[in-house]
Amino acid sequence: MIYTRFSSVNYLIIATFFDILIVVLYYILFNNYYTPEEAVIIFLITIFVFFISLSIHEFAHAYSAYKMGDDTAKLAGRLTLNPFKHLSMSGTLFFILFGIGWAKPTPVNPLKFKKYRAGIRWVSSAGVLSNFLLGLLSAGIYAILYHTVGASNVAMEYVLLILQYFMLVNSYLALFNILPIYPLDGFNFITSFMRADNKFIHFSVKNSNIIIICVLVISLILEVFIGVDILSWYLSIIYNYIYLPIIFLGV
Repeated sequence: MIYTRFSSVNYLIIATFFDILIVVLYYILFNNYYTPEEAVIIFLITIFVFFISLSIHEFAHAYSAYKMGDDTAKLAGRLTLNPFKHLSMSGTLFFILFGIGWAKPTPVNPLKFKKYRAGIRWVSSAGVLSNFLLGLLSAGIYAILYHTVGASNVAMEYVLLILQYFMLVNSYLALFNILPIYPLDGFNFITSFMRADNKFIHFSVKNSNIIIICVLVISLILEVFIGVDILSWYLSIIYNYIYLPIIFLGV
């Protein structure tokens, strides 16, 4: 194995400028919660938070790989916080529509690691940890502002809203990427403890698209027929049980 890719692959649709226009129109015309002006603002906030969060996630992969001795991501121009070096348009569109998205995979060559298995574990953990810590930082800032200044004016209302989105998006990214499904970070971490010829690895790599589709379909079936949105609940665990208590209890 020469290259290991960390984060989700870009294997679905390719979004264009017209796709984004369609999403904007959807927000404006078909939601019942916001005025058209508010819908556009929410849309822009979502994009902004998504760009920043995914960029930090991918930078964490590239930086940890570099520290472990692999300069592949650096040579590919990925050792940067510039969002446009990391983002996948299709992943961005899917995040807007379904709450699940991805960036372009960070190229890593584990053969360059100083310690092969330790390198894979550190690199695969770095992205998830970066999202968790970014959400934690956002929760701390939110708590301070909420208990001191509060939503005293329109500007502060938007600042608090942006921080809330940072918490929610990073909860989603951390918990989604920790799933042990190829090529997500959780899969790379778990399989670093296994032999290369392990049957689980072979099955997961071969059927990764089917596994992801099954997870989404089962979640949809549970929501439609039982009324349990288990996927959204799972992706919001960190938000609900770590970030929100920080806000309510203060820091």
